[in-house]
Amino acid sequence: MHSNSEDIMSSETMLYMPEYDTFGNLCTRVIERDYQYLSKLKPTQLMDFNLRYYGSSLRGAFDGSKMILGKLNKNPIVVHERFNILWFPSKSPLHPDCIWFAVHHIDDYTAVDKKQTKVTFMNGKEIIVDVSAKSFEYRIQRAFLLKYKLEKRTKHLLVQYDRVKIFQRMMTGSLLEDEAKKDEK
Repeated sequence: MHSNSEDIMSSETMLYMPEYDTFGNLCTRVIERDYQYLSKLKPTQLMDFNLRYYGSSLRGAFDGSKMILGKLNKNPIVVHERFNILWFPSKSPLHPDCIWFAVHHIDDYTAVDKKQTKVTFMNGKEIIVDVSAKSFEYRIQRAFLLKYKLEKRTKHLLVQYDRVKIFQRMMTGSLLEDEAKKDEK
């Protein structure tokens, strides 16, 4: 899988849209808040590359989502939990026409007709997708449900520190002295 540093998503990345290059190869139109480019990777490959970059994989993200939400073929996935980056596919990711959406960039959506939805992003850009508004809404709801359930499950893992005391100990050097005493033992 060939990729470059431009292929690494950020919180600004809004959308992965399939697009064919002049040679007929399936690529990805990467749309960011203020920039867009064509990646040589297919949308699913690009998503997997980014998940691996952040310490997971597409298979792992789907397995985790399935464990939390149950078995669906269009489950949302967590790309980066700490920064609340969740994405969902417009249809089965195995389908070459699958578009990937970053939930945090979606501002609104309205039905164009029974099978199409106009999606408006936070920056005002719009796209029409071949998904009913009801299905699109369901996918967004599933993404927020995944976020909620994941936060609920991981909440007890957060360790609270009294940062003032730690900072004071560091400033007085007592933390370093404590560490030195441990090393001596």
